[in-house]
Formats: sequence, structure tokens, C-alpha cells
Amino acid sequence: MEDIVDNETPEQGFKLFYGDCVGDCSIDDRPCEVFSRLLEQVTREQGIQIALLCWSLWNRRNKWVWDGANGSAFGVVSSANHFLRDRKEAQAKDEKRKIRGALGARVWSKPKEGWLKINIDAAVFLDGSIGVSALVRDDQARFVAARGRRIPGAWQPREAEALGLKEALSWIINKGYHMCIIETDSYVLAAACNDRPGEAMFGTIVKDCIHLFKHINPVLIDFVYSSANNAAHVLAQTVYSMSGLGEWYTNSPNFITHALYLDLS
Repeated sequence: MEDIVDNETPEQGFKLFYGDCVGDCSIDDRPCEVFSRLLEQVTREQGIQIALLCWSLWNRRNKWVWDGANGSAFGVVSSANHFLRDRKEAQAKDEKRKIRGALGARVWSKPKEGWLKINIDAAVFLDGSIGVSALVRDDQARFVAARGRRIPGAWQPREAEALGLKEALSWIINKGYHMCIIETDSYVLAAACNDRPGEAMFGTIVKDCIHLFKHINPVLIDFVYSSANNAAHVLAQTVYSMSGLGEWYTNSPNFITHALYLDLS
């Protein structure tokens, strides 16, 4: 893939990301001076865009440092724009909509007696493929089962989360699980499942999920923060190194043992 800045000098690259609103700032200025000057001149919405772009740059930097994976300027900006779009869509939903877990739990907790809690997550890899995961625990916080699968293609983050839910629901039905609480750290997905799914690929997958809900009685879907969904996140990331489908029963795989322990500490 291309470097973030192709054929530009450092000063030109600096202007590419910060634009004309930084005035006479140069690459030699200290970052705090640049941002202080910048944030004095932009709107709140522009400030949010800047923050998300910085997050995307940092995320791209970490991938380069730890995985040796390079990226393009388009990829950095596209990632920030997708995050911003999801944020706007979530805020635009009707405030009267009733979503379980709308405030979002920040730590994992065991379900009520007789229920199963199923944490799901999805990871988008650099080659466009995704890893989807589902992790089942009972009302004593005991490990019941886990499933991870890598799916080829070129998926967007929203579609990946929705496909991860669809995969989990099909598996839950196949195993005969009932009285299930499903937790996801995608607010947009939780909201869509409780409201209008929308159109395009994301909406189509969500509609399939809503149909599958009818085969699990009862089933609830909650939004939680990523800190309460870490074990499923670790599983989804690890799927990248797997050759196919992975399923575990009774005993958890070693690579999520620490994450499971942290959920109880």
C-alpha cells in the first residue's frame, strides 16, 4: 500500500492533514502550539473531526510499528470518517427508542440466574477480511463455549459487526441455547436491532438477524463499552492467525484465559 504522504515534503504533508486553518504554523512548531492555535479557529464539529483523524493516525502508526503494515492517506481519512458517520447515526436515533443497555456497561457482569451471556465482536483486517467471535458464559460466570471464524472479503466495520451477530445467532440456534443476553460494543448495531435496520448491506444483514431472533426465546441485545467486551475482542483479533473455523467447549482457549480472568477481577 502507499505511504500516508506520497512525494510531498514534510511541510506539504503537514498542510495536507491540518489544512489552511493552521495559518502560519510550520512543522517546526510544537504540537501543543499547533493544536492550541487550531482549536481556537474551528467549530465544535471540526474539532471532533480533528480528534478522530488524530485517533486514526495513531491507530495507523501502531499498525506500522507492531505489524509492519503500511497504509494510505485515504485509509487514514476513511477510517476516521466511518467512525464519525457511526457517531452521527447513533446520535440521530429517536431519543424515545428503548434500547436495553443504552447507557452501556463499562465492566462485564454475569447474567441473571438461568441466563447465558454471549459477548460478540468483529475485527477488520488490513486485507479486507474480518474475524468474528462469540463467547458464551453462564450465570456463574463459567466458560460454556466460544467460536471464532475468519471471513474473506472487503468489509466495512459496520457490516463486520452485523455479520458477526448473524454468525453468532446461527450458532446459538444450532446449539439450542435459550434465555440469551447478547452484548456488543457497537451502539449502531444494537440500535438498529431495536429500531429500523436501514438499507444497503448493513441493513440487509440486520434484517436477517432480526429474523433469527425469533428462533431464540427469549433473547436480548445490549450495548456495552469495549472495556466490558474485551474477551470477545481478543478472540476476534486472534482469528486472523487461524486457518478456518475454531470452536471451543467446556475449556476456554489459552489465548483468552487472561481476558476472562480480568472480567472477574
